[in-house]
Amino acid sequence: MSTPRVEVKRLTHSRVVDVAAHLFVEKGFAGTSIRGIAQAAGVSVGTVMSVGDKSALLVRVFDLLVEAEVAERSAAVDQARPAGTQRPAFADIAGTDAGGNCPDRLVGLTAPLVALFTRHDELARAYASILISGGREAGLFSDLATGLTERFRTVITERGCTAEEDAAARAGALYFAFVGLLFTAAAGGTSDPEALSADVRGAFGAICACPE
Repeated sequence: MSTPRVEVKRLTHSRVVDVAAHLFVEKGFAGTSIRGIAQAAGVSVGTVMSVGDKSALLVRVFDLLVEAEVAERSAAVDQARPAGTQRPAFADIAGTDAGGNCPDRLVGLTAPLVALFTRHDELARAYASILISGGREAGLFSDLATGLTERFRTVITERGCTAEEDAAARAGALYFAFVGLLFTAAAGGTSDPEALSADVRGAFGAICACPE
C-alpha cells in the first residue's frame, strides 16, 4: 500500500506527462518548453525535470501514444468480431481478415504505427532523432518490439510460408526493416500513410516471398 507522499508523487508525475502530451501534440516538440509544461501543470520547473527532460518526456509521451493507438485498433477489431468467436492467431490489429499473402497480412499489423507516425510527423521526427542518438529506452524497442515480432512470426509460419527454424530470424528482419522505414519516413516528414504502407509492403515482400 502506497503512502500519501508516494501517491502524490505518482499523481504529479502523471499530470506532468499528461500536460506534456497535450502541449507536444498542440504545439509540437520545438514549440514546447520545460517552463511551459511546468506552468500548464501548475508545478515547478524542478518538478518537471524530476520526471524527465524534454527528450525523455517526448519518448514517454510517444510510447503512450503508440500504446493508445494499438489499444484503440484492437478494441475496434474486437467490437467488429461476432460474439463468441475467437480472433485467429494471425488476425491483425488493423482489422483485416485472414485473406491475402504474408506481406499483406504483415502490413495490417503495422497499421497503427504507420497511422501514428504520419499523423504526428513532427513529433515522430523528434522521437526518431532522440532514439537514434542513443541513451533513451523506448517501448518501440522493448515491449512493443517483442509483441510485434511475435505477431510477425505467427503470420509467416501460420500457412507454412516460413519454416519454424527460420521464423525467428525472419521475423526479426521484418521488424527492423519496418522500424528503419518508420524512422526514414519520420526524418523525411512523410505524412501519407498509404505511401508509407506501400513502402512497408515492398520491404516485407522482399523478405517474405510468400508463395500463396
